[in-house]
Amino acid sequence: MHAKTILAISPSGIFNPESLRQGVTLLESWGHTVLFSPNYDAQHMYTAGTLAQRLEDLLWAIEHPFGDCIWFVRGGYGTAQLLPHLDWPIGKPIIGFSDATALLTNGWNNNQSGMIHGPVLNSLATLCDAHSINTVMNYLNSGQLPTIHGTYLMGPKTTIHAPVVGGNLCVLASLCGTPYQLNADGCILALEDVGEAFYKLDRLLLQLELSGMFHKIQGILLGTFEGCNPPRDSSLNILDVFVERLGPLNIPVYHQGPFGHGSTNWMWEQGQIIKLSPKVNS
Repeated sequence: MHAKTILAISPSGIFNPESLRQGVTLLESWGHTVLFSPNYDAQHMYTAGTLAQRLEDLLWAIEHPFGDCIWFVRGGYGTAQLLPHLDWPIGKPIIGFSDATALLTNGWNNNQSGMIHGPVLNSLATLCDAHSINTVMNYLNSGQLPTIHGTYLMGPKTTIHAPVVGGNLCVLASLCGTPYQLNADGCILALEDVGEAFYKLDRLLLQLELSGMFHKIQGILLGTFEGCNPPRDSSLNILDVFVERLGPLNIPVYHQGPFGHGSTNWMWEQGQIIKLSPKVNS
C-alpha cells in the first residue's frame, strides 16, 4: 500500500468537529496523512467560509505539490459558487458527494478522470456501514472501486451497460439551464437525495426532464432517498413518486443503488462503466 496524502477542504457547509475528528482518525489508522486547507474551519453565514476563502482552499489543494487526492469535509451548499472560477483539468482525484456533485459532474463534463462519488470526511466514521468503509479503504489501497448494482424497477427490460454519472438530485436540478448542467448523454444517470418532500422530488425530477437531461440517457439508477417522507396521513410511498414522474419516459429505471445519504454509500467514479440487468443484480 502506498500511503496517501489527503487534502481536506470545505467548499460547502459547516462541519461537525467530532464527526470530522473520527473520520480523520480512521484514515490515519490506515497509515494515511490528512492535511487541512488554510480556511477549512472558517464560517460565513451557512457555508464554511466566504466564497474567496473556499476558492482559495480549493486552489490550494489543486496546486499542492504532494497531495494525492482532494476530499470534501462535508456537503451542504456552496460548491456551485466556485464553478465559474475554475480551470480544468484539476489533475487530482476529488472525493465527495451531496453538494460535491456540482464539482464532480463538471469534472465529467470537462473530461476529468478521478471524480469519485463517495463519503465525505464528516460522515465517514460516524455514518457509513462496514461495507461502505471497506470501499474507501480498498480505493485508497489499490485504486479499485466496487461494482455498483441496482434492482430493476420499471421501463424496458433490457440490460444496460454504460458510464454512470450524476449524484444529488437537488444539486443537479439547480445546475439545469446553466453552463454547468450535467451532460448525461449516453450514460446511466445516478440520483439520490435527502430530506425532500415527495412533491419536491417530483418537481426536481420534472426539472431534469424539462431541461432535456433524460433525452439521450441509457437509464436511471436510484440510490437512497433518506428522510424523504410522504405527506401526513398519506398511503403513498416513494416508489409512487418515481413511477408517476419517470414511468412515462419509457427508459430502464433501477433502484436500490448502494449510494446516498444513508449508511450505505459505496464509492464510484463519474464515468465508471456499470452493467444493470433486469434478471440479475450486477
